[in-house]
Amino acid sequence: MYFCSRCVAVAAVWLTLAGCSQSTPATYVGPIPSPGSGANPPIPPQVTPAPVSRVFIENKKIRLGIDLKMGGAIVYLAETGGENIVNNHDFGRQIQSSLYSGPIPYSVNGKNPPNSLRTLGWNPVQAGDAANYTSRVIEYKQDSTHFYVKTIPLIWPLANEPAECVMEHWIELKDNVVQVRSRSVLSRRDTTQYLARPQENPAVYLNAPYSRIVLYEGDQPFTNSAPTEPRIDNTAEVRTATENWVAMLNGKGRGVGLFQAGRPRYNVGFFGIPGTGGEFSDPTGYLSGTAFALLDHNAIYEFEYSLVLGTLTDIRQFVYAQPRPAAIPDFRFTRDRQQWYYDNTTDAGLPIQGELNVRFDGHKELQLFSPMGFWRGRDVPKLYIQAAFRTPAQTARLGWRRHGDQAPLPTPDRYIDFPIIGDGQYRTYEIDLNQSAGWRDNAIIQLFLGPTVPIAERTGRSVRIRSITTTPP
Repeated sequence: MYFCSRCVAVAAVWLTLAGCSQSTPATYVGPIPSPGSGANPPIPPQVTPAPVSRVFIENKKIRLGIDLKMGGAIVYLAETGGENIVNNHDFGRQIQSSLYSGPIPYSVNGKNPPNSLRTLGWNPVQAGDAANYTSRVIEYKQDSTHFYVKTIPLIWPLANEPAECVMEHWIELKDNVVQVRSRSVLSRRDTTQYLARPQENPAVYLNAPYSRIVLYEGDQPFTNSAPTEPRIDNTAEVRTATENWVAMLNGKGRGVGLFQAGRPRYNVGFFGIPGTGGEFSDPTGYLSGTAFALLDHNAIYEFEYSLVLGTLTDIRQFVYAQPRPAAIPDFRFTRDRQQWYYDNTTDAGLPIQGELNVRFDGHKELQLFSPMGFWRGRDVPKLYIQAAFRTPAQTARLGWRRHGDQAPLPTPDRYIDFPIIGDGQYRTYEIDLNQSAGWRDNAIIQLFLGPTVPIAERTGRSVRIRSITTTPP
């Protein structure tokens, strides 16, 4: 998987970090608002950075450090009195944000990626790059339990090449939990709309003792059913964690859980020999939230996550105390794509103003994909698509991915073709899903929409969509 190319394709880059210190606390006001709430997170008063790389915050349960000479990435995390669990073998480890878009390969200013990294494309990394250059912090503030850091990331496959984006991170300690909000503001000169790719939201690299991967993958989430513990050696695998968390534990059953509300897609694995090794050793455990995202040249990309320290019981108790993800699909494209993305097509770009406007020409691989979720088919007897098709086709296809499917499957029990009118006028299409046992009797994790048959003529073929809901608009 390309997510861990930094582990398997880059020669070892050893770090020499300066001594540790903690800045003088300042006063902080207010919690971190969630993305999409309409409110910007508060920023702590300015604190003059200490003349060292690492600065720290802590409470009675945990201590956390970021490195101001490595883009403000999280380089230190420990339970009180314990050892650092974050791996810092090279600048692609740590706990940090990493984005992906096209073109593939990505070259700029006369710089070309090495062959081993060509498939990464446009890949800003918060801490630094594969050539041992580090990203620049342009603003940093903190108090005793909060950080704010603003970074110009570097393109991982290129040497000392700043990305055309700015990353911001708000970090807050609450009991045994680290809560992080990430916001990246893109300003690329290349205005091409490239295909969506999985993002690392975030990448979490832990030391060699943390080799036990634990998650719940079953179809009875939030019922305290037994989790699974896969053995994944020297690679990473995409897993569907239906309770929206994955954990990496040591032999004593303690470690870190990564939780992202409503996001079940994660990448997990272990590289090297499990067991003994500190923060600068090569062996490492890996966790990452990996939602697909289409990153426009002018996008603002946001996500949030929680890191829960402790036992599996501690991690699961925290997750169960959070609001449950939506039990039904409900997408209204008023201001954004609602995390939908496309294969082999494009839309009209940002800003989204009340509708998606997507080329719908009948390319045989053209599809519109929903974000992943978890819905009971029996709880969703109908879907209503408010759309305006402009096409000579007389039908379109609504498909779904069932729990356990490794990818969307084009079998008749996983789609319904429904009649459309292709005159470009808005209509509400009511789709009776109860007619398909393949839907009704299963758990559903993703939707997709596409043409039923290819159409040779592409010019002017489109679909505009205002909403996809379980009740009439």
